[in-house]
Amino acid sequence: MEGLAEKIEECFGKTLAAAVRRYPDELCEIRIRADKPVVLCLLNRPYFIGAEGELCPTACENAVTVGFDELKAAFARLCSYSVYKHMQSIGSGFITLPGGHRVGVCGTAVMSGNDVRAVSEITSLNIRSAKEFPGCCEPLFRSVDLLEGTLICGAPSSGKTTLLRDAARKLSFEMLRRVSVIDERLELASSVGGHSGFDVGLSDVYSGYPKSTAMLLAVRTMSPEFIICDELTGEDAAAVSRALNCGVSVISSVHCTSLQSALKNPSVKALTATGAFRKLVFLSGSIPPEISGIIDTEEVKNAKA
Repeated sequence: MEGLAEKIEECFGKTLAAAVRRYPDELCEIRIRADKPVVLCLLNRPYFIGAEGELCPTACENAVTVGFDELKAAFARLCSYSVYKHMQSIGSGFITLPGGHRVGVCGTAVMSGNDVRAVSEITSLNIRSAKEFPGCCEPLFRSVDLLEGTLICGAPSSGKTTLLRDAARKLSFEMLRRVSVIDERLELASSVGGHSGFDVGLSDVYSGYPKSTAMLLAVRTMSPEFIICDELTGEDAAAVSRALNCGVSVISSVHCTSLQSALKNPSVKALTATGAFRKLVFLSGSIPPEISGIIDTEEVKNAKA
C-alpha cells in the first residue's frame, strides 16, 4: 500500500496520499473525475475528502478536486511519462501500476477500424487498490475440491483476484503442486523486472500474455497441474477446454454475483459448458474476501433447462 500512496502523492498531492495511508486495509478505489470532487471508496462506501484530509459521507465544502489539466499531467506521471509504452492496455481501458494496482481509464477513444488504439482527453480515472491477505484462501480449500475446477464469482472489487493470488501461493508453495499463473493484466503476481510484487509461491508466471495463448503455452511447456487466471470470458472457453483435455485443473474468476446473474451471463454459460468447472464460489464483497455461497455447476445447468 505504501507504494500506492507514494504514487498518489507524486501524481495528486499530499492530501489525497494522506487519506490513502490512513486507510490501507479499507481502501477499495479512488475515483478521480476532471473538475469534480475526488471520491474515496472504503469497503465499497464512497467518501469525499475535505481540504484538511477529513472524510465526508456527503459532498463537502472545499472538497479535494482535480482539474482537467491536472488530471492530464497526473496521468502522464502515472504512466511514468511513457504513455506510448502503455498504449495497448490503455486501448483496453486500463493501466497497471507497480504493485498490481489497476487504473481504469475513461475518455475519448482514438479508433483504428473497429479497435480502440488509444484514449485521448482523459476525463476519469478509477484507481483500484490491490491487496494481499495471506491465508484468506483457507475457507476455499476447506469448501471445494479445486482439482475439479472452480470459478470464483463476485462483483468488481469483491476480492476475486486477492483470493486467486493466495490460492496460487498455497497450492504451489505449501502443497508443492505445479501451478501456472496467467497474469494478463499484471494484477495477480504484478511482476516487475522478473520479480513478483505479490507472493504467488512457486508458481510459474506468464505476465502480459493473452489468457488463451498462455494456457496453450503452459500446457505445452510447463506441465502444470493447475492454471490460475483472472476474469475469464466466453472467448476463453476453447482454451479452457484444451487445458481440461490435458488433465489440467483451472481456477479462475468471472463477474457474476448470484445464480440468477449466472443464468443470464453468456460467459458463465460458455465456461460451464466446457465441463472444466464443478463449482461456482460466490464472494460477499467483504475485505478480506469471504465466501457467501457455493453452487454446483450441475445446478446451473438444471436451472437453465
